[in-house]
Amino acid sequence: MSVDHIVLGLISLSPCSGYDMKLEFEQGGAGMLSALSFGSIYPRLKQLEQDGLIVTVQASESGRRKKVYELTASGWQELSAWLEQSTAYPIPMRDDLLLKMLYWGAAGQDRGTLITHLQVRRAESADLLRYIDAWKTNGKSFVDEYTELVLNYIQVKLEAELSWIDATIPQLGSPASLPLQDPRWLSVLQKARRNRALARDASHETGDEKE
Repeated sequence: MSVDHIVLGLISLSPCSGYDMKLEFEQGGAGMLSALSFGSIYPRLKQLEQDGLIVTVQASESGRRKKVYELTASGWQELSAWLEQSTAYPIPMRDDLLLKMLYWGAAGQDRGTLITHLQVRRAESADLLRYIDAWKTNGKSFVDEYTELVLNYIQVKLEAELSWIDATIPQLGSPASLPLQDPRWLSVLQKARRNRALARDASHETGDEKE
């Protein structure tokens, strides 16, 4: 994902200052849909200006003058060229909780702790869903047809996640089930390896380990 093109995209919505961009990454769609932060895009503004893709202009807001960035013809053309490029499918999904779940069984972690993580995640996702719902009618955000489609997509994903969590928590409240498939008996080997390593560590701490 190109930092420069995200900057051009932000400015395409409306001429904006560095502070406006900061707010967009904290509260708007740019921060929600990219892993970038405002700190990573701010240094690019000077370079984009040197490259002739943006210019600084004076604007008036509430009777005060401020410096904002606007796209040049080259900037609009560069943005259009980027939008026309095909995009890579978004894999892998970057999700720390799902990543941890892949290793939960191997580490022999308590299922109750995972339930707690999921309950926290559910509350966060429900809050975000309410935020998205309110976004469309808050009376202050720019929401055109394309933005509405993106917000609808995010809503569907959040609703699906909440449904998944609601089905997953009761399952985790029951005893662990056997692997769906385990042709190499990894679940048995994982437990044996873990227990062996922990036993060695315990012996070493008590001084009982043989030389």
